[in-house]
Amino acid sequence: MQARTICSRLLRLLRGGALEGTVLSAFDHAVNVDTPAGLVSLLTGGRSLQPYAVVTGAARFAPFGFAPGAPARLTERTLAVGGVAVALEGAQETDLSIARALGRASHGGAEKERPPSLDPAPLLSALAPGGDGLAALVTREEANVYAAFLRPRLPQLFAAVAAGEAAQAGEAAAAIAGCGVGLTPSSDDLLTGYMAMLHALSAIGVLGDVVPVTRAIASRAAQRTNRISGAFLLHSGEGYVSEDVLRLLALLCSGADGQRVRDAAARVAAFGSTSGSDILTGIVLAIIHHDGGKNSGKAGNQKERLL
Repeated sequence: MQARTICSRLLRLLRGGALEGTVLSAFDHAVNVDTPAGLVSLLTGGRSLQPYAVVTGAARFAPFGFAPGAPARLTERTLAVGGVAVALEGAQETDLSIARALGRASHGGAEKERPPSLDPAPLLSALAPGGDGLAALVTREEANVYAAFLRPRLPQLFAAVAAGEAAQAGEAAAAIAGCGVGLTPSSDDLLTGYMAMLHALSAIGVLGDVVPVTRAIASRAAQRTNRISGAFLLHSGEGYVSEDVLRLLALLCSGADGQRVRDAAARVAAFGSTSGSDILTGIVLAIIHHDGGKNSGKAGNQKERLL
């Protein structure tokens, strides 16, 4: 099997030495390998590249017989998983760092002119109403049981982040982690999107260094949820997200045409049953609460009527 694209952060890790692991879970379009450095994922062709992941040329994984518990050995040349070898040579390296994608390191660097507004409207248009997701937190629709549980708890998180209180932010995140249905519960997806947007706001100079806060959020939330969801949280806490989310953030923060942002948001929203929509909800919440009042005013108006 040939790898098509690989997360550059994963490749740097493998260049430092081989990793031994076991298959944690195997699905038709994703295989997750548990290693001492964290989860490493194999994805089928056409999937959005994730942190610590490899997109392969396979259309489906079922014919390969991947099974939980199978041994794996990962090197910079080959991922040997359950008797299947995935060749990494020739694969395209992709950097999934938010700070680098937006052109400014979170810890400093030259100031970059920010767009005149961060309008959440194109993102809101991609949110599907109803169902088990959390879109009701940023729309006028009636909240489901999960959104109703989270709504009174989220202000504690927003206040702690605004004050730069990492420990309090971590505790607020722990109080809401693991809420919702699916392999990655809705509240975890929301936190993933929320932290991603905090990193984006830092990268364009709206916020300062958010890493201490996002690390605390990710660390405490990951302790309260499952391994797969926790891995996404930890990556977002460090400022790494999927290729589709990264593309959306880059377009949003560069002042791109609204239709391009809507198209990118729709692609994110299509991920999973509610995961993509919940990630978008987290991004919108970060814009509403942490854009410093510099947006077009639409987000500010929503802040008054939503939370």
